Amino acid sequence: MDKTQIHDGGLINNYLPADYSDSFSKEIMTKERITPDAFFDMAFNQFPAWIDWLLKLRNKIVKPLGLDTTSRFSDSVSERSANEIIWGMPDKHLNFHVSMWCGEHQDGKQELRITTVVKYNNWFGRLYFFVIRPFHGIIISSLLKSIKRKREKE
Repeated sequence: MDKTQIHDGGLINNYLPADYSDSFSKEIMTKERITPDAFFDMAFNQFPAWIDWLLKLRNKIVKPLGLDTTSRFSDSVSERSANEIIWGMPDKHLNFHVSMWCGEHQDGKQELRITTVVKYNNWFGRLYFFVIRPFHGIIISSLLKSIKRKREKE
């Protein structure tokens, strides 16, 4: 997995500065251009069962703490351009936004990038993200690898 810098000129820059940020990318072999909407669908509407299980576990743990457990990723899209979708779920503890960025399709290849920015609103937001941060990187890497495998089989 390629951990990289935040894409210059992207919509995600509207959410900086942040307390935490990361960006992961993967070059995909693909016959057709992948749009941001297709990328979003592949990542968050078709993710592996183990990620779904982790999200359900997370929801059970944090619901008593007052964190949002009912919003769907697709309900939280806030901005879009021809190459990027931004979604996020700000709450009283932390604000996070995710960029789903698609590079140009050239020579049967395309770069896909997921960038996350997080701003802490209080100590609980810091604690919460400290706990989920190790899982975050594993999940994002897994999503990109899964998309690459599926797309390259087509």
